[in-house]
Amino acid sequence: MEIDKFNLNWIMKKILIFGSGSHSKVVLSEILRIKNYKVIGFVDEKLKKGTVVGKFGNKTFKVICNISKLKSVVDKNTHGVIAIGSNFIRKKITNKVEKILKNFNWEKIISKNCIINGNVKIGKGTVIISGAVINTGCIIGKHCLINTSSSIDHDNIFKNFSSCGPNVTTGGNVLLGECSYLGISSTVKHMVKVGDNTVIGCQSMVTKNCKNNSLYFGIPAKKIRNRKMNEEYLQ
Repeated sequence: MEIDKFNLNWIMKKILIFGSGSHSKVVLSEILRIKNYKVIGFVDEKLKKGTVVGKFGNKTFKVICNISKLKSVVDKNTHGVIAIGSNFIRKKITNKVEKILKNFNWEKIISKNCIINGNVKIGKGTVIISGAVINTGCIIGKHCLINTSSSIDHDNIFKNFSSCGPNVTTGGNVLLGECSYLGISSTVKHMVKVGDNTVIGCQSMVTKNCKNNSLYFGIPAKKIRNRKMNEEYLQ
């Protein structure tokens, strides 16, 4: 049955994208490929209203407001996703939005080009990028990021606001703590627990449990130093 343009707009979810950096364009691209979203625009704290963030085909996507003006562009059918790589900033934005709109509709974005096997739970606001594989029994928390071509094996737990860079591999039964990050091409051995607010450096091999609030790096990964909650790691 042919669906006219009016009806198609009616069944599509309206969605806002928070953030305007390079990663936001990746998330926008994934959303457009899913095809059941109508992207309203970007919400950003630095760029002015009307700033063009992305162009795909003949469509242009702009900043429409900052968080303080959110109520003016949101209704009960509006959803949102935070397209920012930094775990701490995603958490900060979530808290800021929910102070204004307590029951805001956070949307999980799951690429059409990833593999999610059976019995996997994925929290609101989480983004899963093309090429990712998430195996059976995994629990991925709220506002997580599973990046390009990462392989998350069976029964992993990724706590809220955690993330991994591209091409990460985890064995079975790995626990990744809240606001923790697995760097590009890092590997985590099965049964290993990585604490909260901990960063694993790129290409590291994690064979033992890692403490909270720490930076680990190397093969095998060793603790380099302590780190603060809001310390930048995507530089």
